[in-house]
Amino acid sequence: MKDIDVPVVVIGAGPVGLATALVLGRHGVRSVVCEQFGGINPHPRAHVVNTRSMELFRAWGIADAVRADAVDPAQAGTILWKQTLAGESLGRIDFAEGPRGPILERAYASAEQLASCAQDRVQRHLLDAVLAQGAAAVHYDTTVREVADHGDVVDVTVEGAGGRQTLRTRYVVAADGAAGGMRDRLGIAMDGAPVLGHQLNIYFHADLSPWTRQDPALLVWLINSVSPGVLIGMDGARRWTFQRSFDPAVESPQDYPPERCARIIRDAVGTTELDVDVRSVGSWAMTARTAGTYRSGRVLLAGDAAHQFPPTGGLGMNSGLADADNLGWKLAAVLSGRASETLLDSYERERRPVAVDNARHSMLNAMKMAEVGIGPGTDAVAARLESPDPEVAAAERRRIAEAVPLQRPHFDALNQEIGYVYGAARWAGGAGGATSPAVDRTPTAVRGARLPHAWVERGGERVSTHDLLVPGFTLIAGPGGAAWADAFAAAFEELFPESSARPVGACGGMAQRTVVIGRDATSPDGRCLELLGIGSGGALLVRPDGHIAWHSAEGSTPVAALTDLLRGAERPAR
Repeated sequence: MKDIDVPVVVIGAGPVGLATALVLGRHGVRSVVCEQFGGINPHPRAHVVNTRSMELFRAWGIADAVRADAVDPAQAGTILWKQTLAGESLGRIDFAEGPRGPILERAYASAEQLASCAQDRVQRHLLDAVLAQGAAAVHYDTTVREVADHGDVVDVTVEGAGGRQTLRTRYVVAADGAAGGMRDRLGIAMDGAPVLGHQLNIYFHADLSPWTRQDPALLVWLINSVSPGVLIGMDGARRWTFQRSFDPAVESPQDYPPERCARIIRDAVGTTELDVDVRSVGSWAMTARTAGTYRSGRVLLAGDAAHQFPPTGGLGMNSGLADADNLGWKLAAVLSGRASETLLDSYERERRPVAVDNARHSMLNAMKMAEVGIGPGTDAVAARLESPDPEVAAAERRRIAEAVPLQRPHFDALNQEIGYVYGAARWAGGAGGATSPAVDRTPTAVRGARLPHAWVERGGERVSTHDLLVPGFTLIAGPGGAAWADAFAAAFEELFPESSARPVGACGGMAQRTVVIGRDATSPDGRCLELLGIGSGGALLVRPDGHIAWHSAEGSTPVAALTDLLRGAERPAR
């Protein structure tokens, strides 16, 4: 039998494909990433980097770089509704001026805050991290022609600058996007709503400061009869996208040359004097669908290949990044022989319910946006706003102004970002992922949940509990938990003796760390033990993806029992 060329082949070098390669590399697993296009697509699409994704970026060492490329938070926290950019305001949401409750919730819930950073910039930072890590080879202009799963290995035939060749691998991760084709070739059907509509996305450069200087905003929803749509500031200055409805049955992106697009932008702004540099035009289908299964033999789906949501809520790319984090460590555990292949089945069991709920949440947001004239009813709303009868126009403006504040949960859904619990039919802060501001969304330390954030001091430095974690397993114990630390070290040595000689966090082995609160880190405000729910003598075990594998409020356990728990941590929470 031909030797394995590389343990994992990743199809697609978008954010999810690159994140998968990065997570694999953190565990010492080599990969090859194949991307059919010539490089990072300069056309920015997604831009919301939510709280959980920023936490992942913090762990991966790129959070500062992403923040540096993000829109100024003061601008990113404002959403406007207007007739044209130069026209009158119809309503606004300003998160800095909103209720203090949600603001404080976010401040207490994480060391990171959501950001708005254009997808091409996010990809650049992920690519830089992957290349610096040195565990993955990224091949652009390389198309996957065939994937042959032989049961124990997979042959991936690719075609690139060097001609056609076949890579033999253990596993394939299809992160080739909604239109990549691998899912369809595998015969995996999608469940969910039909196509809700189509959007044209115009990427352009222009100086809109004459209209945005006094009232900067991240999103400006424009409701008019000539050029309705939404303006999205990709850098807060000159980079913008404009999205509008599009009917592929009667037109194509090729029907939108730069001159026509520039005219559309000027109409949306409400001026005839504007220098518009149109960079590219694309289209996409708005849908809410989830793959019926995330796995076909040794091929696994991730990101948009596994799920597609309306952009209302900004959950698409973010869900894919969490897919990569969940799948990467499990592939590494199986490839190293530390876990059986059945561990990979937990990937779908854990991530698919999150995708289904994110699709539901995004759909509800899209439907609710109809209240403020966004969607199929835009023409009717615009007609009333532009009515020659001043009373009709005034009544419509009042109606929209009253409906706009009700859209706040669309843009502020902390529970969707960090509240999901693997293996549970509920979210950590409430039932079913509810996003009502009245729901208690305080992160909870339960099995399957993400480790709650609290500030602690370690070595004279203020760090998050998330900063205590390593790419492997981390045991966090209360002040009286020294016995837990000794038992964990002994259990880890029994299970993974080959890792004991490697430094904590090293690639190529299963890293481990024990942290005793009061010895290795202190909690000046006392919130840490309360949030972690472990008490003085308790402890919890955190998986490589930052989710809790096991939790005990008090007591101790012999090495044999903890060994079983550690082995069980590589099985899904139930």
